[in-house]
Amino acid sequence: MKNVIIFNLSLYNIIFYFTIYAFLGWCIEVAYSALNTGKFVNRGFLNGPVCPIYGFGVVFIIIILSPIKNNIFMLFVGSIFITSFIEYITGFVLERIFNNRWWDYSNMPFNINGYICLKFSLGWGIASVFVIEVVHAIVYALVKLIPSLLGIIFIIIVITCFIVDIISTVQAILKLNIRIRKIEEVSVKMRNKSDALAKEIAKNTIELKKIYNENSVEFKEKYEANISQIKSKYETEFSELRCNYNKLMERKHILQRRILKAFPNIKSNKHFEALEQLKSRIDLRK
Repeated sequence: MKNVIIFNLSLYNIIFYFTIYAFLGWCIEVAYSALNTGKFVNRGFLNGPVCPIYGFGVVFIIIILSPIKNNIFMLFVGSIFITSFIEYITGFVLERIFNNRWWDYSNMPFNINGYICLKFSLGWGIASVFVIEVVHAIVYALVKLIPSLLGIIFIIIVITCFIVDIISTVQAILKLNIRIRKIEEVSVKMRNKSDALAKEIAKNTIELKKIYNENSVEFKEKYEANISQIKSKYETEFSELRCNYNKLMERKHILQRRILKAFPNIKSNKHFEALEQLKSRIDLRK
């Protein structure tokens, strides 16, 4: 029974630590983005004010590295490995699930498959040492001050909001993927129709040149009449495709826009051009 109580208290603390550091990580991301862009951007994968990757990172460091926290060098090295591993796995899994690359360090030196790079890994290591040596003592003291009943109620609310946020975010991403797939389908159809129009015009022009002198009045009259006839043949289809394309581009979706603003460098593995077209149409600066 005693072990069960200890486990429950440990889980209680872990959930609190995860929530606090996920929120602090979100604050860091927002501040970093504000410094670079001069405006507020709701950073992070989820819609709420949390970056789960920070919460998981610090919790794993606390659990795994607490026994060696007095050895600053080993704490630093261990933190680099743990945070880099989490960042790599997160990027890899998200890309495999949603077919989108959410961040890419490929242009940075000493990167591994674009998911992690030395510069940020060293930064995570330094930040982790600071958290364990300075910040966590304060967080630990604050969590102890919270009455157990109030803490349990808070945890229930946090978990509920977290689950709802995950569901709404996943739905938004899946809808975004469907949207860019439809954009690409319409774009392909428009290109195919354009190619068909060009081929038909070229074919008719060649046939006219066999009959009439290219500089003759008869050739110009026939050429203009044929061009007008061919264009009118395709005009309805082009008009419908353009209408569908504009509707897909102009569709308002707050959560999709939020995701694109949070990850302006996101790339689609299956529909790269369509996503880039959508990003260029949406003014992510606002």
